[in-house]
Amino acid sequence: MAIIRFLGGAVLAAAIAGGAPTATAIAADAAPSPSPEKMALARQLVEASGGANQLKAVLQTLFRGMSANVDTSLPADQKRLRDALIERIQTRIVAVSPELMESTVRVYAQNLTDQELRDYLAWLQSDSGRALMRKLPQITGDSVREMAPVLNQVTQGIRQDVVDEVCAQAKCTAHDKEVLAAMINKSVPKRPG
Repeated sequence: MAIIRFLGGAVLAAAIAGGAPTATAIAADAAPSPSPEKMALARQLVEASGGANQLKAVLQTLFRGMSANVDTSLPADQKRLRDALIERIQTRIVAVSPELMESTVRVYAQNLTDQELRDYLAWLQSDSGRALMRKLPQITGDSVREMAPVLNQVTQGIRQDVVDEVCAQAKCTAHDKEVLAAMINKSVPKRPG
């Protein structure tokens, strides 16, 4: 049963992380399919912008989050199932990586004009574009490290406030409030002190 709760939580976390569809996304779904030529141009752009590496980084982050969720969600007597569970989920997600990449290509093709795709691709293939692509992992890592103290400070201050606000709006019972507080305390790590 804990495994089923974990899987449901993983799906929910992925949905939350992905966010609700935007008006643009809904309109893109209704938009006519881009021409094969435009899809080829978008595919070149995604390749030149390091799309495969970006997908790999996103999946690694997803897998780390799933592992952490399993570690905290599985009862001790089911921990032996952790590695098998994570491996199976990762295998299935990695198997659809080509579809995920194609989805990204389609989004670029639906949202950018042919000229915008060509201009962006030309810039990515320029000396400046290639330099940025080489430096982007370092820039991203440095950005995350710079943001971490601010985010940590904010998350420390929201625990009780969030529970109080939600319960005021939803008219929580005392039990509801305890459950929410426990969930927040579990998902937002305490700052080492």
